Parts: sequence; C-alpha cells; structure tokens
Amino acid sequence: MRPMTASGIVRASKADRKKASTTHRSRRTSSRSVSQTKSGQNRLLLVVDDSPSSRAAVDYVAEVLGHRRGFQLCLAHFLPPLPPILLEFGGSENPEKEKQLDTQLHRDQQQWVDTEKKKAEPALNWARGRLRKAGLPATSLTAQFSDPADEQDSASQEIIDQARRNGCRTIVVGRRSLSWFRRITAGKDLAEQLVEQGKNLTVWIVE
Repeated sequence: MRPMTASGIVRASKADRKKASTTHRSRRTSSRSVSQTKSGQNRLLLVVDDSPSSRAAVDYVAEVLGHRRGFQLCLAHFLPPLPPILLEFGGSENPEKEKQLDTQLHRDQQQWVDTEKKKAEPALNWARGRLRKAGLPATSLTAQFSDPADEQDSASQEIIDQARRNGCRTIVVGRRSLSWFRRITAGKDLAEQLVEQGKNLTVWIVE
C-alpha cells in the first residue's frame, strides 16, 4: 500500500492486509498518540455491503485501526436504484385516481426501501462485530443508509456527499463493492469515480 495525496488512492492488496496486521500491532502504543493529535482527520466512511470485497475492506480497517482510539467510523450502506416499475405510474385523467396512484407508488417505494435495508442488516452487523472484535469501541461506530441511487454518476456522488456530511475525510471501499454500480454506469469503476469526484478526500481502495 502506498499513501497518496488528498483526492488520491491508497490501495491495499491481500499482502498489504497481512502486513498491516503485524505492523500495527507492533506499533500500537506510538500510533495512539499520533491518532489523537489529528482528530480532524480521523473520521472515515466505510462502504459496506454483502460482497467479499466489502468484507476485505472491513478486515483491512480492523487490522489498521484495531485497538486505536480517536477514530470515528461511519458504516454506510448504499441502496441500489429503485426498480423501473417503482419509478412512475401510467397516470390518470381523474385527479382523485391520480392522487391514489401517487400515494400507492410512494407506499410501494418505501416498502422496497425497507426491504432492502433489512437485507443489508446482516452485512452491517457483521462489519460492526468485526470492528468491535478488533478493539474499536462501540461509541466510535455508526451505521447509515443512503436513499436509492439515481442513474449515472450520482451514486458515487452520494457516497462523497455522505462522507462530507459526516465530516469524513477518508472513504474506504472494496474494489468490487456495490456490484450494481457498474450496471447503471455502463461498466464504470466505482473507486475511480470516487477519486475523480472526491476533491480533497482520500480514498482507500481494498483489492
């Protein structure tokens, strides 16, 4: 892994993750004092889903930050786009019928969102447990959901916006997390999109 400047990439391979586990254990005492002097930089947004790539990213963060203090992690799950059938209805010339259809559409959309959030709970719970086991205090972990993604670049922009809303200056993402992203962006790479759009942010890409 090699550090980059802001808006750059920190890439972590499997070998890097093993090295980090050993290196950061041996430097635990000195790293605590360093982390406490840079509290403004110690808020990270960790993208979580049920993919092996996401688990690798969680493992990497656990190995690097385990037993340290002064860090805050936002575990963020980003919902995929709504199915086309839930985007609009045929409409009606009758205003009352139109209102009923609109109400039903919003009800169906909310039901879909609630179902997707429930599906994501095991991945978030696993991530939280892995980080707690590594030594991160429960008070340093929060979990959030995004609204369903729109088309094109807005999915990556939502990740960046959520990072900034939470005061996070670093985004951690698995290389193959959020598999649906490539589908809605004609094969674009999520990590590279984050780097291109994330001015003054650092992106850790876990291979």
